[in-house]
Amino acid sequence: MKYITKTQNIQNINAETLLALWENIPHLKVICESVFSRNYSEDLIRFDADLDRTIVHLSRNGIYHLLPKGLFFTENQLNEEKKRGNDFKFAYDKMKKQKKEAQEFFQPYDTELFKLTVEAERKINRLFQTGNKIWSSDVPEVSKNEYINKVIPLLPYTSQLRGNFPLLIDLLKFVFEVEKVEMRKIKPLHSQFIIHKEGLSKDQYFTMNEEVKIFFDFFCHWFLPIEKKYDFRIKDNKQPFKLEKTLILDYNTRL
Repeated sequence: MKYITKTQNIQNINAETLLALWENIPHLKVICESVFSRNYSEDLIRFDADLDRTIVHLSRNGIYHLLPKGLFFTENQLNEEKKRGNDFKFAYDKMKKQKKEAQEFFQPYDTELFKLTVEAERKINRLFQTGNKIWSSDVPEVSKNEYINKVIPLLPYTSQLRGNFPLLIDLLKFVFEVEKVEMRKIKPLHSQFIIHKEGLSKDQYFTMNEEVKIFFDFFCHWFLPIEKKYDFRIKDNKQPFKLEKTLILDYNTRL
């Protein structure tokens, strides 16, 4: 398509994507040229615009093209006209006129459908520009806690995730970047998540412990059943007990 002085390749771009950038389209009219023209043209073949109207030509099927042709013509209509002694060209022109009238009948419906898809494209554009605002005021879009930020995109799916412990354990492995997270039953209504994170220094352990504490308050609220109590522990069970190593009680050392 020629745009100002340069030719732009828009072969794989939908017409809605292009026209959505045009906020006020005066008296839009859509003409579907059938999907056959897609073999040699972009989705948006051309558009004719002035102050009063905008005619958009698309290389896609309209409602007329999707309906059985038997609704408009008989199978041997041209042959039947010829048998009656009528001029073949007259019969052909008559069929073309009938086809044009049928297409014009469905054209307003094609236009309204196209308007809906253009408006949907505009909403998507606004969403990309302003960001995702679906969260309520008590849900942060971005948190200072790196672990919370990893699960925020999953909040729309909490109804499917809540209480699905095998899936949530896999999720925690991803969040904490560890190979093993296990869930232990402490009491009938008390469970504990064990995060196996090896090789932490003293400072790293205490920093992570504070971050995970904040994360688990958030995680329990959104992803775990409310009728039980939950807590967590960070463990390194593989480090041998040696005095020259960093020993942290309840992390890599037990009495």
